[in-house]
Amino acid sequence: MSKRNPDQPEQPEAADPADEPEAERKPTFGDVFGNREAAGFLAAYCVSSAGAMLNRVAVTFLVWSSTGSSALAAGAFAISFAPYLGLAQVLGAIVDRYAYRNVMVLCDLIRAALVTLLLIPGMPAPAMMVVVFAIAAVQPAYSAARTATLAQILTGEALSVAIALNLSITGAAQIVGYLAGGLLAAIDPYAALAINALLFAASGVTVAALVKHRPSVNRREDRRNVLVETGEGLKMLRDNRVLLTVSMAIWGLYSLAAVPEGVAVLWSAHLDGGSVAQGTIMAVDAAAAIVGLLVFTRFVPPPVRDRLIRPLAFAAPVVLATALLDPPLAGVLVLAVGVGLSTAIMAPLNATLAQCIPDGWRGRIMAAANGGLQLAQGAAIAAVGAVAELGVPVPYVVGAWGVLGLGLMALAIRRWPSAGEVQAAKDAAVPARA
Repeated sequence: MSKRNPDQPEQPEAADPADEPEAERKPTFGDVFGNREAAGFLAAYCVSSAGAMLNRVAVTFLVWSSTGSSALAAGAFAISFAPYLGLAQVLGAIVDRYAYRNVMVLCDLIRAALVTLLLIPGMPAPAMMVVVFAIAAVQPAYSAARTATLAQILTGEALSVAIALNLSITGAAQIVGYLAGGLLAAIDPYAALAINALLFAASGVTVAALVKHRPSVNRREDRRNVLVETGEGLKMLRDNRVLLTVSMAIWGLYSLAAVPEGVAVLWSAHLDGGSVAQGTIMAVDAAAAIVGLLVFTRFVPPPVRDRLIRPLAFAAPVVLATALLDPPLAGVLVLAVGVGLSTAIMAPLNATLAQCIPDGWRGRIMAAANGGLQLAQGAAIAAVGAVAELGVPVPYVVGAWGVLGLGLMALAIRRWPSAGEVQAAKDAAVPARA
């Protein structure tokens, strides 16, 4: 983005908006896509995310069709969350030792190779589960490196815009990947996996070709035991009030926002709606999240967004609490849309988190934050499902979780940092110039 020299005399012709000082205009989606590195990064992430979603569907279907076991099929899907129970945090420390862009490339190529192993005909179910776990174990390292790389490519408000696009791509890739995975797996699960491997490989090649190499700031001679470095990352997250508060807000919000999608099958059964109702609930939730992120980031000025974070943190639990009214399908869809829109504050939250982490620590901190996010979502969905299993109607379980969520979000943001504290954390994360 070019900036006008203040010492230059005013030109008589109209100024190009691209030449306006950054303080006078918000970065647009066009500005992000106009950045060759950022555009390449987002394209690669879109392909990689679609591959990850397709992989979940195809592997689940392959395990079920090969074994006829519902438990193994469900386990093949659930195992993708297992690495976040400790392994992710260790991987984050390893990620910080290397160039983040190289880690992204390596992760995509490793996943492509592992998926290729699943193409071996007649592979026993236990061997398939081992390969599936190995594929899932790469994801935390990729996610940490991805966030760290984006924070190196863009800064300031441009980073917020890029993160909104990043999160929107995730939602769109989830929809496309799940739908494509379901169609392809029904036709030929091996063809779906072959496409999955190609998508991972294409993503890695795109990052290698378009994203600049930036070496790690952590010198080899300064390295210590990886577990010690993992502990240091967890300690920084715990002791830095800005990082901890923002992370807790993200965890709390997603533990609430994940519920409509996570229990859609149960809610659909309660309404006698079948698979169509289930898919519709999941789709409108994801679509609303995409719209909310893009609109909130693009059209709401940054200072207003920052002021709205705290009050909007209560939107998701308030919307979920309306489930106590046991609405019909139309009402459930409105509720799902409301919850999806409530995640619009995720872009500024994630941007603040990324900007407040010093370079060289992003792998560890983001792995810990992502681990908390995944576990919060999984625990919330599992808890709601467990209570519903006891015979409590799903709407009342979801509504009660919304009421409890009001207290959860109040706890998460009770000591929200001031604008000055956030800026100080951002300044501290920027390396001193020589």
